[in-house]
Parts: sequence; structure tokens; C-alpha cells
Amino acid sequence: MSGRNLGLSAFLVAVFLGFWSPLASAQKFNLEEATIVDIHRAIKARQINATQLVNLYLKRIEAYNGTCVKGAVDPATGYLLGDIEPVEKAGKLGALITLNLRGKRSKTDPTDNDPAMPDALEVAKTLDAEFAKTGKLKGPLHGIPFAVKDQFDTFDMRSTSGAAANYANDRPPADAEIVARLRKAGAIILAKANMGEYASGDRSTFGGATCNPYDTSRSAGCSSGGSAISSPARSARRPDRRRAIPPPTTLWSAWSRRTA
Repeated sequence: MSGRNLGLSAFLVAVFLGFWSPLASAQKFNLEEATIVDIHRAIKARQINATQLVNLYLKRIEAYNGTCVKGAVDPATGYLLGDIEPVEKAGKLGALITLNLRGKRSKTDPTDNDPAMPDALEVAKTLDAEFAKTGKLKGPLHGIPFAVKDQFDTFDMRSTSGAAANYANDRPPADAEIVARLRKAGAIILAKANMGEYASGDRSTFGGATCNPYDTSRSAGCSSGGSAISSPARSARRPDRRRAIPPPTTLWSAWSRRTA
């Protein structure tokens, strides 16, 4: 897979947000526009590592992921279930629904201490240790953070197609094939992207509404909106179905990857 075709646009450089000295070297290349090839070159030059890259993405997510519409919160569930109103220049996008961090990735497993289910930072740390030992990348996507549409199963994260359904176990037993292939190639599954619930509309009960990063009062592209805007917002790479690369795709810098 070509780094240029995958179109990795890593998060807008977050060094200004207060990273410590180990991240200073990340300023030597333009992370916002970097391709996978650029990032791998930087990793090989010891300018940045997978853990630092994930932390850059998490800072970007912290800054821009959140509610981007107005509406009354249902007191019983805590969700926006009724009418909503768009907000101009909301400053948030509602792109991501679940982060792959212990304690934040499952409603049915709050303890989340299974060592066989490492989270994104733990996966990054393992990749960094392997690279430090061997000097070799695990695969063509070594250390690259991806956001996966919530419709695709991830064995370590809640997967409910955007629904706030009360599952007995909200984690599927295995990864979807495309997710398994990404991991095998060295990718880090950082988050699940918000979507139109059960693949319809612009909002989900669990993740809320998605908003266009270029004009938050407009649609983000319906069902695959979360995937589309996590790319433009530079939040993580985005593997998705071949037909759907919705309107906006550029703010966090998620990978926009078409798959067969």
C-alpha cells in the first residue's frame, strides 16, 4: 500500500499545546501534511516514535471532538434524543465515538484489565520497543493511528453501529477482516468513528451528531460522516468501504483509505 495513496495527514502539530522535550524533534517535519512514508522516515531517524504520534492525535481529539449541536439532553440516558439545532463555528465535530484507551472503550467492561487487549498507547509502546530492539518496522503501516467506522467490528472496543443499545457485551468476539489486516500491517486502531445510527442519517444515539469541519452548521456526509471528518480533522487514518468517502475529508488527518 502506497503511503501517498493512503493519504496520511497526521494531526495538526500539537507541540504548541505543551509537549515535553522528547517531542521537540517532531517539529523537524510537517506532521500535519506528513505521509506514511514521511512518518516512517522520521521514526527511522529517531525524530518521533509511535507513542509520541498517538499522543499528538489524542491532543487533537481532546481539542476538537465533542458535541457540535444544540439540543436537550434526556435526563434518563444522558443522550441528545430529541430535536437538535446546528451551531455555526461550533469548535467541535463529533467525529469519534470511542477511544481505544483502557476504561474508555467499553460500557460493559469498566474494569478493562485484560492483558490480551492492549489499548492504543500500549500497542504503540510495544511497537516502539520492537523497533528499538530490531531497527525494523513491523509492517507498511507501523505505528500509524487509524479511526475505524463503528460499523466495523473491533475485538477490543465497543462496536454497536452508533446505537446506545444495552448490550450484555458490547465488544465483538473478533476483528472485522479489514481491521485484522490493518493491525497485522502494524497499524494502531486508535478510535471508532461516529456514524449515522445503523448506517442512516447524520447522528447516532451513542455518538450524537457529526458536523462538517468546514461549516459546522452543515452535514458531514450522513452515515460515514465521522469517518469523513476524522480525516480532515487530522484525528486518525480512516479505512472505509470503497464507495464512501463523504464530502469533507480533512481536519484531524485520519488516513483516508479505500478498500475493495
